[in-house]
Amino acid sequence: MSDSVVGKLPDAAYPGKIIGGPYSQRLQSYIAECIDALLRLDSIGNPAITYISAWHDAKKGMWYEYLSPRFTELFACDQHGFTERFRSSIIERRVYKKHKDKLRVETQTITNGDIHKSRSHLRNEGKAKGLVEAIYKVTLPGGHSGWLKDQAIVEAFETDGILLSSGCLTDVSKEMEAEAALKQTEAALQKANLQLQQLATLDGLTQIANRRRLDDWIDAQWRHLTRKKDPLSLIMCDIDYFKRYNDTYGHQAGDDCLKRIARTIAHAARRSSDLVARYGGEEFIVALPNTNINGAEMVARDVQDRVSRLKLVHADSPIGDHVTLSMGIATMTPNADTVPAELIKQADQALYDAKKKGRNRIVLFS
Repeated sequence: MSDSVVGKLPDAAYPGKIIGGPYSQRLQSYIAECIDALLRLDSIGNPAITYISAWHDAKKGMWYEYLSPRFTELFACDQHGFTERFRSSIIERRVYKKHKDKLRVETQTITNGDIHKSRSHLRNEGKAKGLVEAIYKVTLPGGHSGWLKDQAIVEAFETDGILLSSGCLTDVSKEMEAEAALKQTEAALQKANLQLQQLATLDGLTQIANRRRLDDWIDAQWRHLTRKKDPLSLIMCDIDYFKRYNDTYGHQAGDDCLKRIARTIAHAARRSSDLVARYGGEEFIVALPNTNINGAEMVARDVQDRVSRLKLVHADSPIGDHVTLSMGIATMTPNADTVPAELIKQADQALYDAKKKGRNRIVLFS
């Protein structure tokens, strides 16, 4: 039977070593039967690319016992040079592993440089499981690349020291390209969603937090600080005589002024836990968790000093030649019986008092 099978191969081109070699009759018969079955499959136009590969444990060598003609045609080489040709063409190998819950699939990617190092591990894994399922990205003649899905049954012939893989490869290039396109689309959607979320929480002009973000942030901090029993301080800032500034220099200059003031306030609130938001018009709020009134006053003084150093000319200000701020500060330790609106109201009252007392000053709520 072995000779008759070999005779059926194109030009009697049997690339293997087992049939007629120093191996058991059981192994030689098994190889002959497998080759016979694969020849019949290939003769009826089997779309898969079939093969049988062998690994000799003692000699640490690998070869093919059978290669579908479509395999060698795909890689433009003969059967005897195929092993090295295929090995050198591999760009990466992907293995998909299902976890016990069967809901999560892990992708393990092995690049060409690591395939040789991990070959022993991959063989042992295939031997233990009795099968191999992987996807190869390969370089094909002409310089383009493709994806081949490898599915093989792995059998060990211990007495012969041979590990056989009988399987087929199918071209899944279109599927992998579609998967890559889908991933790119998903990544673009995630990026767009993130940008939309940022747009929804940022003030369009100053690029600091907007009123919506401030409200959500204060609600979350209120619950957190209620549990921690720590204080929350608010500094409410208002640009003095900003309407006159707009009337004198125009709305474009007014927008530039708002942006510079916003950046300056943000630089004074240096902790990652702090929040600076545009509250509306020319009003800003600095929210300082875990900060008592004295600490908040220090931050307000820093803001005042930084704004002073900007030296933004305001020729129509009744209180000076440059842009100034009025600020009101309030502090509360949140609890179940209080709401954020109370603290905001106190800070607003302190700001009102600062304006009433002549502006360009800091007032603490009392």
